[in-house]
Amino acid sequence: MADYGVSAGQFVAVIWDKSSPAEALKDLVEKLRTLTGGEGQVSVENISQLLQSAHKESSFDVILSGVIPGSTTLHSAEILAEMARILRPGGCLFLKEPVETAVVNNSKVRTTSKLCSALTLSGLVEVKELLREPLSPEEVQSVQEHLGYQSDSLLSLCITGKKPNFEVGSSSQLKLSIAKKSSPPVKPAVDPAAAKLWTLSANDMEDESVHLWPRRRTGKREVKGTGELPAQVGLWKLLPGRCLPLCQLPLPRDAGLQTWGAGAPERQQSQ
Repeated sequence: MADYGVSAGQFVAVIWDKSSPAEALKDLVEKLRTLTGGEGQVSVENISQLLQSAHKESSFDVILSGVIPGSTTLHSAEILAEMARILRPGGCLFLKEPVETAVVNNSKVRTTSKLCSALTLSGLVEVKELLREPLSPEEVQSVQEHLGYQSDSLLSLCITGKKPNFEVGSSSQLKLSIAKKSSPPVKPAVDPAAAKLWTLSANDMEDESVHLWPRRRTGKREVKGTGELPAQVGLWKLLPGRCLPLCQLPLPRDAGLQTWGAGAPERQQSQ
């Protein structure tokens, strides 16, 4: 008998049906109890009562169904889903079922690919075929008696699937890395003396000593009063003995919007 990976301390469920020989079932259970030891547990459940059983989810490490010699158990989608429910995360299901190798319409016996798909749809992963062999004479007779099915193209397929390492519908908190909002830039400190020098008031603008003069840069020299379009106008304040620049203002490129100042001083203090 295969041990199906059963080890000490595990909880194992054995699923049987009316096709399972009683003596073979008893022998299998005794061998499994030897493997699980005193800290483990082996539960026996009839497949027709499995959906009404009081087993809680994640109750078993291993579930064996249809593996009793002589059994010809068929597993419906509801039964497979229930087995997946009561399996613990990471637990394994081992089942054996007769499969059809020929193409038969409306056959109650599934093909190998359909049986694998059924296990996958029940929520199991890593579904794979373990053993494929011809039916024994006892199994052929059991298929005819208990399933009412007769075919010369049947095989016995042993297959396994594993429950994912999480419960269906479970949730966990995800740690997201979210950049912190940057603080607004800090304005540099302004020298009060410089602020006072470059701040214009209404009185400054009304002062007759404040003038707008066109200025244009060509290379490194300033050209004044040439009649050409200036690139900037300068805001100057006339003081005794000197001309103090207050600011530079860009002019629009449209000549019709530009106004030429008159009376530009013959000399200006260079910046």
